[in-house]
Parts: sequence; structure tokens; C-alpha cells
Amino acid sequence: GLLAAYSLDVAFYIDSATFFISAILIVGVTIAPLQVEEDTSVAIVWNNLKSGLRYLTGSSMLRTLLLLGLLYSFTVGLANTLLLPFATTALNATTFEYGLQEGLTSIGFVAGSLIMASYASRLRDGLWYIFGLLGMGIFYLVYSFSTTVPFAIVIVTISGFMNALYAVARQTLIQRNTEREVRGRVFGALMAIGRTTMLLGMALAGLADLFGPRTMMQFTAFVTVGAGAVAVFAPGIGQPAAEWVRSLRLLRGAAAAPGIAAGRAATLADFDRLIGRMPVLATLSLEERKSVLKDMRYIEAEEGTVIVRRGETSDSAYFVLDGGTIAGIEEDGRERVLGAHAPGDFFGEIAALTVIQRTANVVTTQPSALLRVPASSLRMMSSHPELNRVFVSTMTERMLSLNMIEMPKRNVLDQRVLKDQRSSEPRIEATALAGAGG
Repeated sequence: GLLAAYSLDVAFYIDSATFFISAILIVGVTIAPLQVEEDTSVAIVWNNLKSGLRYLTGSSMLRTLLLLGLLYSFTVGLANTLLLPFATTALNATTFEYGLQEGLTSIGFVAGSLIMASYASRLRDGLWYIFGLLGMGIFYLVYSFSTTVPFAIVIVTISGFMNALYAVARQTLIQRNTEREVRGRVFGALMAIGRTTMLLGMALAGLADLFGPRTMMQFTAFVTVGAGAVAVFAPGIGQPAAEWVRSLRLLRGAAAAPGIAAGRAATLADFDRLIGRMPVLATLSLEERKSVLKDMRYIEAEEGTVIVRRGETSDSAYFVLDGGTIAGIEEDGRERVLGAHAPGDFFGEIAALTVIQRTANVVTTQPSALLRVPASSLRMMSSHPELNRVFVSTMTERMLSLNMIEMPKRNVLDQRVLKDQRSSEPRIEATALAGAGG
């Protein structure tokens, strides 16, 4: 805005020069050659988009995120396009003042992202998602009634901050509910659909000629608030604050809470129930299922029962059949939530397969049924590439979230799977959301 106020030509010249400077800098970057396993074509790109869309529609959580994301993309396209006519006609802003609004919106987004980097674990991802979406809508509405440039600049900066809360939480929710091998396709499909919807919002901004930019900005605000209101009641996203506080209270009381009972020997019926929750296990034959059942235990636990304690040493992992658990660690006197586990999820695999101490406390948030699986059975299960991929990807993500950057030297998983993960064809069904949620 400042450059354009001085000379519009100079602004374009400087913008062009930055591309040449970037090109010169890139020339000096050395990148190892990428091994191309197949040629890319329009048909492959189209098939990947369809694959991602099938996965999206196969999960209730991802379907909800897709529909709400469409509303978000529409309103963002509309609001961003309205910003210039609103600034120049409703606020009588100068070119420089308009530029300040654009720039400070981005600065607000960066500030919000930095806040999320430090405090995201304080609340559920769904709550951050709701706060961000509702916050954007509310501040869009306040902005639509603004009459002075300084006030408008402050409000639009805060809207950028709220946008970051939404964006970070949304990315996290998508990642935690999508298998690693299909994330590229899922995010590609979301991006293609979102950008198309954003274009529709930008086109609708032309109605500002009929109704005025202030009215159209208010329309944008109401649609965004409506999307946030839907998110409050959407399964898997909205959760009453009291429930979240109760989960934190259970984690804080882990030191004094009762531990699990020994349980009973697991049966084929128990394992079949687990397959219903985690379909990828259906790749095991009947004989393999009988073999991995050795030393497995079926355990029932009441709400508030500690399943694993941080610092313990154990060679068992746990698969959730019914109920739910929450995992967390204490940092600086406060609980940091690492994730929640729903039926079909598993936890404890890091300690079980690497013989290191437990990395977190895990407590039941409701009456639950679990299968305790010894490391020997996990290793047998990991001989299947499909299961191995699930274990490797989940372990890697959890170790990164705990700043355990280097994998333990005792690597018990089949490294051939790491190469297999680079395959262009995903072999995980949309319903196989094993390990999602932490």
C-alpha cells in the first residue's frame, strides 16, 4: 500500500524483482534426484482426487470437516474480495491504509499460529476449531459496522488471529483422522474443492454493486457464525467444556487413581469385535488370529482408571474395544493433552516395541473395554505390511509430538514398509481409521 501510494509502477517492478532474486537463490540449492516410479498424467491426478474424495466421504468426521470447510472457503473468498471495496467506499481508506489492513491480517494469522504452537494442547482440537470459526464470524460482523480506519485495522487483525486458530485445528483434525498413506490425496481433494468454492465466494462479491460492501460483509459474517454454530453440535468436533474439564481432572488425578485389573484371557470373539472397530486387522488369517491371541488379555475398566503410567516399563500395548481414554503428560505443572482414544484406536505401542519407559499417562474417560496385547503379538501382527504401516506411521507421529526425534536404535518393525509407503497406490480402506485420535 505504501509503495502504491508513491508509485504503482514501482510496486510492480519491485514485485517482479523479488521473483528474479528467488530464482537466483534457488539455483544454489542442491536437491537429491527424486526417484520417479511412474509417469504422471491427467488420469492419475484425477484418480488420486477421486480416491481422496472417497476417503473423505467414508468418514463422518472428515465429511463434517469437508462441509464446514466449504462454508469457510466460500466466506473467505467473499470477505477477502470485499476488503478492497469496503475499505475504499465504506471507510474512505487510502491505498496505504488498505495495504495495512491486508498486511496486518497476515500478521494476526502468524501471531495466532505461534500461540497455537505453544498452547494448542490446552484445549481439544475441536474446541480450537469452534473458537476460531466463531471468532472469525464475530469479528467479521464487528468489522462490517466499523466506521473508522484505525478501528477497522485492529478488528481485521484479530480476525486473522482467529483464522489461525481455525486453520491449525482443522489441519490437526484432518491429519488425526486420515491414514498417512492417503493424506496427500485427501488434502489434494480438500484443496481442489476448497479453492473452487473460494472462487464462488469471490464471484459473489460482485453483488456489492447492488447491495453495498457493508451489507455483503455482514452476510459473510452471518454465514461464518452459522458454520461455527453447526460445529458446536457436530459429532467429534463439538464437546461440552465440562466434559473437557473432566478429562483434564482425570489426568491430573492419575498418580492416585486405581490401576487396571488383570482381566481374563482374550477370545476369538473379542478379537472379532476389535476387527469390527479396526477393519485392517481382517488381513490376518484365522490361524494368525489364534496365534496372536496368545497372552492377550481382555480388560474392563471403570471411568478414571489408569491404564498406563508415565515412566513405567512394560511390553504391552492396548487396543480400545469400547469406551474411551485420554493421554497426557505434565509440563510446568500443567497437563498437556496428547490425544484421545476412541474404539478402534491403540496406544502404548512405543514402550511395547522399543522397551523404553511409558511416555504418557493414559486414563479412561468412561467405562471401557480394552485388549492388552504383548509385544510378541504386536511383532507377529507387524509382519503384515498393512498393519506395519499403521504401527510405523502412528509411532512416528507420536514420537515427533513428544520430541523423540530419533527412533530408538532397537527398531523392531520391517523397514521394507517404509519403502512401501512411497507407493502410489494406497491399500488402506476409508473405514480403517486405526490409530486416529492420538
